[in-house]
Amino acid sequence: MDVFTTPAPSLPCNWTLDPSVCCGNDFWDDLTPELQQNAAEYGAFTVWAATGRRFGLCERTVRPCGRQCTDCSQGWYWSDGTWIPYILNGEWRNCWCGNSDPGCCTCAPRCQVWLPGPVASIPVTGVGVDGAVLPMEGHWRLDDGHWLVRIDGDCWPDCQDYNVNYGDTNTFQVTYMVGLPVPGILARAAGELACEWAKSCMGQQCRLPQRIQSIVRQGTTISMVDVDTLLRNGLTGVTTVDQVISMFNPYGLKSRMRISSPDAPVSRIVTQQ
Repeated sequence: MDVFTTPAPSLPCNWTLDPSVCCGNDFWDDLTPELQQNAAEYGAFTVWAATGRRFGLCERTVRPCGRQCTDCSQGWYWSDGTWIPYILNGEWRNCWCGNSDPGCCTCAPRCQVWLPGPVASIPVTGVGVDGAVLPMEGHWRLDDGHWLVRIDGDCWPDCQDYNVNYGDTNTFQVTYMVGLPVPGILARAAGELACEWAKSCMGQQCRLPQRIQSIVRQGTTISMVDVDTLLRNGLTGVTTVDQVISMFNPYGLKSRMRISSPDAPVSRIVTQQ
């Protein structure tokens, strides 16, 4: 029985790597397509994980929940009878949603929704309401890599209908690229690691470390770093690659740092439709 309708990506979040810098085009081009693919996966996934899983652009589709504010030209609606504090000329004041007194302002756009980010880019066809694409020019903008702001005088659906698929009435969907672009130096480090892995598979001399602590032969002693120690520290044993990893992830973080708050808006992520 097939469970997943979409195959897993071969490389994490649109990663690319450059193996020609260390391998040379001749070596890499002479590899079989299968070995090239396996080596690329090893290099990309290893460097991606070792740098805290922070880099790479993944496509994400969400159906945001709009912020409801009835007749609210000056502030956000919280609940019936709730006053919103603000400062005017150094004094604390209160205003209620819809009050037009001077100084009643939230310092926020009238209509915006929060997108789980960081949002790298939204394509021109990425925003749709009721199945129709909403062009960017003159209709919306992106603030702070998270906030999708409506600027054409209309607003996003206050409470879209999650009981139906996107395309029906009162539905709203955004498709965008989330994450950080892969720096070129990381792509080259991943390519270098892929080359060494391919050499190891072919039985050639490579720079990947082996499980050797020390060798004594004919009066010569050779010591090598324990592989287990390298793995615990998120390193590979290839010096030039590990230098890059340590530069981007000096504290050995396993994933991107996040802040969790019960006040953070919630967006429903579409995984299959």
